[in-house]
Amino acid sequence: MTIQRMGSVLAGLLLASVGLAAGFQTVSVADVGGPRPVRFWCDTPGRVLALVVPTTVPGPSTLAQWAGGERTLTPVQVGRDDPGAGQVYTPLGIPGQPAPADPGYFVHSSNIENVNDPAYRMTHVNEFRVPAGTFTCRYVPQAAVLAATARHTVIVWESGGRVTYASRNRDGTPGVQLTGGTHTRVAGREVYRWTQRGYTYTVSVGNPLLGQAAGGVLQVSQGSEVLSTWPLLAYTLSAPR
Repeated sequence: MTIQRMGSVLAGLLLASVGLAAGFQTVSVADVGGPRPVRFWCDTPGRVLALVVPTTVPGPSTLAQWAGGERTLTPVQVGRDDPGAGQVYTPLGIPGQPAPADPGYFVHSSNIENVNDPAYRMTHVNEFRVPAGTFTCRYVPQAAVLAATARHTVIVWESGGRVTYASRNRDGTPGVQLTGGTHTRVAGREVYRWTQRGYTYTVSVGNPLLGQAAGGVLQVSQGSEVLSTWPLLAYTLSAPR
C-alpha cells in the first residue's frame, strides 16, 4: 500500500505508512521481528511480501518474504517512483541480483485505485516482481482490514454498522464467512469479533494512527478456551479520519 515520503524521525516514519482520503486513512504494518510500518505489502496464495521502510533516512529498505513457513529479509534499494497512465512502478535494486530486462524488479501499484480517491478505502498494489518471481497481490478495495497470517488471508468489511469477516486458506481450501460482528476500540486497538455456533473469531489490530503500538492477531475460541492464535504477518487498517 502506498505511503507519503518518510521523515527522518519516527513521527515521519509513521506518516510515511499512512494514506489519506476524504473519508478514510490507512496504515500498513508487517511483523519482521517486531511490527514495522511498510510502504507496500502483498498477499498471494503461497507467499506474503512486504517492503519495509527504514527507521532512519537515508537507509536501506528491506524486502520481507514469508513462504513455506520461513521468513527471509533482503536489503533493497528503492528507486524513484515511475508513474504512468494509471500505473506506478517503484523500482527495487537488490544487491547481488542483476536486474532482468526492463522494467527489472519493482512494485507495481495504481495511481487511480488508491486511498487518495474517496471511492476506495485501500490502494491497489498490483504485484511484486522480485528474484523469486512475479506475484499478483490480493486486492479488496472496500475492506476495513486486509491481513495475512501464515495460513490465512483475513478480510474485514465494515459499512453501515455491519461488520463482516472472511478468510481464505493458503492451501486452497475454503475459508470462513461470518456476519453480525462487532467493532470496539480497546486501548488504541481495533477489535472485531464474531460469535457463531459457540465459536468466537476475534481480529485485533494495533492502530498507530492513534499513537498506539502496532501488531495484530487472529484468535479463535470456544467458550473460554482459546483454540488457535495466529499472529498477523502483515495488515492494512483503513479507518475513518
